[in-house]
Amino acid sequence: MSRTKSSEFHAYTFIKNELQALGWTVFNPTRRADGELYTQNECLQNPVIKKYLSNDKPENVVVVRNNKFWIVEAKADRKDISKAINEGRGYAEKLNKDSVLAPIFTAIAGNDEDKYLIKSFFFHKGEWKPIEANGKILTGLIPKEMARYLVDHDTFKTEEFNLPDSLYFQKAKSINEILHIGSINKTNRAKVISALLLAMLEDAPLNLENSAFALIAEINARVSKVLNDHGKREFAPFLQITVPPTPDNHVKFKKALIDTVQELNSLNIRSAMNSGTDILGRFYETFLKYGNGAKEIGIVLTPRHITRLAVEIVDVGRTDIVFDPACGTGGFLVAAFDHVKSKANQEQLNEFKKNNIYGFEQDSDVVALALVNMIFRGDGKNNIIEGNSFVKRIPKKATKVLMNPPFALKKDDEKEFKFIDNALEQMEDGGLLFVIIPSTIMFKGRQLKAWREEMLEGNTIEAVIKLPEDLFYPVAVHTSAVIIRKGEPHKKTRNVFWGYLVDGYVKKKGIMKPTNGGDLELIKSAIKDFINGSSSLVRSVPKKYTLSPILFDNDLECAPEFYLESDPLTEVGIVEGMESVLSNLFTFLMNNNSFATEKFELIAKTDAENEFDKDCDDLNKLFYIDNAKSENIEDYEVGKIPFVTSTELNNGVEKFIDTDSDLLNEPCIALSSFGFATVQLPPFVARSHGAVILLRPKMKMGLLELAYFAAQINQQKWRFSYGRWVTKKRLLKLETKPISEVSLPKLDFFTKKFEVNFGKAMKKIL
Repeated sequence: MSRTKSSEFHAYTFIKNELQALGWTVFNPTRRADGELYTQNECLQNPVIKKYLSNDKPENVVVVRNNKFWIVEAKADRKDISKAINEGRGYAEKLNKDSVLAPIFTAIAGNDEDKYLIKSFFFHKGEWKPIEANGKILTGLIPKEMARYLVDHDTFKTEEFNLPDSLYFQKAKSINEILHIGSINKTNRAKVISALLLAMLEDAPLNLENSAFALIAEINARVSKVLNDHGKREFAPFLQITVPPTPDNHVKFKKALIDTVQELNSLNIRSAMNSGTDILGRFYETFLKYGNGAKEIGIVLTPRHITRLAVEIVDVGRTDIVFDPACGTGGFLVAAFDHVKSKANQEQLNEFKKNNIYGFEQDSDVVALALVNMIFRGDGKNNIIEGNSFVKRIPKKATKVLMNPPFALKKDDEKEFKFIDNALEQMEDGGLLFVIIPSTIMFKGRQLKAWREEMLEGNTIEAVIKLPEDLFYPVAVHTSAVIIRKGEPHKKTRNVFWGYLVDGYVKKKGIMKPTNGGDLELIKSAIKDFINGSSSLVRSVPKKYTLSPILFDNDLECAPEFYLESDPLTEVGIVEGMESVLSNLFTFLMNNNSFATEKFELIAKTDAENEFDKDCDDLNKLFYIDNAKSENIEDYEVGKIPFVTSTELNNGVEKFIDTDSDLLNEPCIALSSFGFATVQLPPFVARSHGAVILLRPKMKMGLLELAYFAAQINQQKWRFSYGRWVTKKRLLKLETKPISEVSLPKLDFFTKKFEVNFGKAMKKIL
């Protein structure tokens, strides 16, 4: 096979793979109804295309809309890009003879070895215009949604270009592997990406045919020029790429650079970097993740939808002085800049970026990434400063602070609340601080309670929002967003906005993917109304938000889970919860049939003996509530006594032990520290040290009644998490209904239902 034919074959594969990644359905439309890609002579099966092209066959034709086509023409040599442009335009103009059927064409020149040049054009008002996104000419193929936008709006440019996070993640993962193969150390990969991005700011492409020495010299020269032009020459050493010491590594190092440039171009990186996405942050996060660095050093990248939420809640304006004392790769600053950009004219924007936006970062490599982020946004005179914010100061008092300080994962790490104190010192009175911190800071005692007391003496908490649990995975820290108004002592009667954010995103394999659900807009709108003093704001929406003063007691708990109202307890919901509680118990007994018979006899006996007050809904009056007592689980020999822990498996039983001490000899509710309630039958032992709380009836209760109250506790399990464990005080704040208000089925309703479900499950297993 000739080089030309082989290269063209590679181009087909390249085009198909890129289009698929950009959201296109890469099947022949004549064979599949949802297909959108014709390859060579397949397009002639379309009668409209056949009419105008006769027997001419471009490399590909993409169906953008019904009878709206995108021509793709490829050549095997990068030097033939002009030829590809002429031929692609020729095919499009044939289709446009009577009306505009092909408003888009793309020319591709190159091959897998030399890589590809890509140029795309749109037919606008009688002229072919290079396609732009966010003010930059595209260097890769066109995402599906963008192509449709261009066609629907008859335009060659768009100012709102954002690729899905999944694509950034895939490209970051691919680039990480490329740089790994090129023997580029994981600690240097973000630097290499940053240098390449600055080098690609020029419209002229890099000369990829140069030797490794010449290519690296060209990249470094471009980086130095950009930094010098922006008054940031001192950062050049942090972004310079060095040539590998051994000649054997030159070839694979150069290949890694070339392959990375291709991946960046295919992302339309110059356009993407000018969007609202912290793309460098995405790359950095991926490199850290695969180097296991993020988990070790507490660095997390704040997702875009959260940084946008922050700037919109505090309403960053062009006259604000914005400050991030721990700016990392600049995610909050990017969001603030883009928010102001959307509302200001060019003169106002220039003033804002020159004098009103500041970021500190003590890691020199990371601050270089933040600098690149802002340079790509046209912010040449920004005030991103390398240094420790506890030592350095910004020249003006901030009116808005946005930050997500590093999590203090080690004993000697700077505590997160100290970042808050430091930021407040650098703010104007009346300014707003939005900070993401571990949730424990807002409810734990001793040092943290003392900090909350002191902070509230001089400042006001406007809002506390519990954030989704997996937001910063793999760093296993539960977080909350706190909004503080500087310089106004907190009045004890003043309402605080307590929110519980379900953001509508799920994290799969490290990628944040939006779903159809979530309360992001509701929470954002409600907080803004609250901060602005709206009188029409509803006081409470169960499990979403509530307006309530802080309880100034011995705990001074400032956690939304403490103040939020639950969904109303309904008869249907309680009965369904009872079914789950009893099913857990019955399944455990059936799986351990060596003592199931005597337990079921106990169930029958227990259910017949109940004499408590059925009009009472006070758990403290109905139960003795105590922490369980036991030895460490490792200290017991294996035996026949169930040992109950905080596990949610096997009805809370982690193992069977041999002991005569600490036995519980009555049916009761066992409640894990995470809020999972089970019904336990005697004898059993439960883990101490706060892992399990026992609710022992003060008067005789049947199994049905135990399940009734356990079900209500489980419906409010969302109030508890790692760190915010169940305590007696928190337990007694839960809402409960007296049993007299609900018409409960008999116990045999649940046993018969269980028998049916258990039988079906066993049939599946067998």
